[in-house]
Amino acid sequence: MRPLPDTHPELEIIDNLPIFVEYRVYNIKISEDGSQRRLYGYSIKDLVLLGIIWFIWKHYQSPFVVGIILLLLLRGKTTLLLWESVIVLPSLGLQVEVTRGFCLPWTKRIWPLSTSRKFIPLNDIHDVLINEGLRRWSWYYYLAILRRKGEPRNQTAIELSFEDTLPPLAVVREIYHGVREILFEEYTG
Repeated sequence: MRPLPDTHPELEIIDNLPIFVEYRVYNIKISEDGSQRRLYGYSIKDLVLLGIIWFIWKHYQSPFVVGIILLLLLRGKTTLLLWESVIVLPSLGLQVEVTRGFCLPWTKRIWPLSTSRKFIPLNDIHDVLINEGLRRWSWYYYLAILRRKGEPRNQTAIELSFEDTLPPLAVVREIYHGVREILFEEYTG
């Protein structure tokens, strides 16, 4: 389900209540004319690396060096950010996920290869809020989870989600309201 399909197609909500709700933000950018552009695939840098490989093979014929460069190129292409998500588990907590994988530029098919997960129990969640940050010369918005830490439970830590996809405020606001509605039973009605 996409609640903002015309303006923000990067957001997908997978609703499977009462078990979970997943808020997934894909790694795409929307250009000024409204077209979508994936931020994974191949670029000029890849062509330059292939040119270097060809040059080394042509002049030195060193399969070891060519193999190392090809492995580095393959590793860079298989660790691309595909999406970030927040999974809300009612009465249990939140799970923040970052999925990386592989995509061929001439197809629209993506292959997730690894997912890093961080679970935050509901007892540890002090609050969920929208945090704004400055990166270079632009403002970005994050979903911040204030987490209780330490034995006396008076220390707090901030867990940030969507650090790499940097969704716009409308998307973060939609996720914020959904998370608070499910976890803290707010905004119902």
